[in-house]
Amino acid sequence: MTYQILALSGGGFLGLYTACVLAEIEQHSGRPIHSQFDLIAGTSIGGIIALGLAAGTPAATIRDAMVKKGPEIFGDKPPPQTGAGRALALRTNAFRAGYRPEPLREVIETIVGNGRKIGDLRQRVVVPAVNLTKGAPQVFKTSHHETFVRDWRLDVADVALATSAAPTFFPLHRIGGELFADGGLYANAPDQVALHEAEHFLGWDAADVSMLSIGTTTAQFSFSNTVSVDMGWMAWMEGQRLPSVMISSQQMIVQEMLRHRLGERYLRIDQRQSPQQERFLGLDVASPGSILDLRGLAEASAREHLAKPRLQAMLGREAPVPAFFNN
Repeated sequence: MTYQILALSGGGFLGLYTACVLAEIEQHSGRPIHSQFDLIAGTSIGGIIALGLAAGTPAATIRDAMVKKGPEIFGDKPPPQTGAGRALALRTNAFRAGYRPEPLREVIETIVGNGRKIGDLRQRVVVPAVNLTKGAPQVFKTSHHETFVRDWRLDVADVALATSAAPTFFPLHRIGGELFADGGLYANAPDQVALHEAEHFLGWDAADVSMLSIGTTTAQFSFSNTVSVDMGWMAWMEGQRLPSVMISSQQMIVQEMLRHRLGERYLRIDQRQSPQQERFLGLDVASPGSILDLRGLAEASAREHLAKPRLQAMLGREAPVPAFFNN
């Protein structure tokens, strides 16, 4: 028997690229994404999208919600282009998170449904977060194993807010008595987490697994040799250097390992931003120009990969209805 995994990387509003690619794939295949994959993994915005797909929300609805609500979450202005403007933005967010979680919760509830529980999802899901109360990683999961007895009772919106509580961008998220932060701190690309879940908990042989991994245009972030080698926190945060390095380097090493493990059965869809686009795109940039660029990059990626036999073969399969241990 063969199995298919969908893995969705984090990247803030750049996840609009992911949603647009998925909408193109869903339109091409004519079937819901959740019915074509046996396990869906997602971190941060990828986690929000993964939860929405597993709830049966069409990818086009997720895309449209991000386009409509993104400016309400992050504002609709492009990133500052002057040193003074960037310094002011850093100082403004020096002592509290840059954005309020209420608009984010609104878009999450649009995507996953208000009051929906993890136990209501239609497909297996794994969503990484950081449990700051325990001081350990935590992977939220559907009850696809008999020992998973807790998460299925949780609100999907709470899990989505936990995986996307990016430090300095959003406040930590509390579920019960525990505090959570963005899973991108250790698993921005959840591909390896998903493969481990498949092998260890679901008992799938890696030789029978294929994986489609979709990025957020954040790979291969690099520095010019003209940059100072002696940077403090303001220099590291200017232009989102620090989070961009963390996101990019995690994704690149995970891609390398998964290509070694799965070979041709691992397909990564992503685009690299051009130098001009890098100036106007960002993790928290939801300007009209950003939306146009991300949609354009996604359409180009989808057009390229939908013509290839590897993706066509993945989309020609119907995943069996999963068994859950909700009780």
